Amino acid sequence: MKRTLNILLILISTVSYSQNSSESDVFKKIIDYEIGKGTTGIYIQCEKPKTYFDHKDFKVQTRLEVPENILNEIEANGAKSSNGIWNSELINELNFNSDFIKTKNCLTKKDIEQLFVKIKKRQNILSISEPVFDNKYENCVVSVGYWEFTGSAYGHNYFLKKVYGIWTIITEYEFWIT
Repeated sequence: MKRTLNILLILISTVSYSQNSSESDVFKKIIDYEIGKGTTGIYIQCEKPKTYFDHKDFKVQTRLEVPENILNEIEANGAKSSNGIWNSELINELNFNSDFIKTKNCLTKKDIEQLFVKIKKRQNILSISEPVFDNKYENCVVSVGYWEFTGSAYGHNYFLKKVYGIWTIITEYEFWIT
């Protein structure tokens, strides 16, 4: 009985670590990709909004041939996702100077509002949603948005796939602007 309990605890901790590791790996991939597109001077929002995913919209917008069971898993897991908070330690693990990421701490919504009032010009405040994975943690959907000023924002979604152990962005879709 004791041995079974120990094995169960090891499995639970391994799955938990795998989930957290995948989430932080996706976070780092998105930051790296956004900076690679030429985005500089970004702040990162602490709150990670809930990710919404509709597999029918995904199929129409991307025309990718992703197995139906994977899309259904992502959609079901997306329905269970919730708002959360990013850990500022993830920002510290990135190797970008202040030209690219303005601060090593993520900003709360209150911090963002104060920044807009204080600076009084456009900013690049990146909001990354909670990644939603399939059941095997091999595919993922995540939303990004940029606040430029109060009432001015834009964003889109990414579909990522783990290729040889590395998260790879497959496509961007569902673009929006306010």
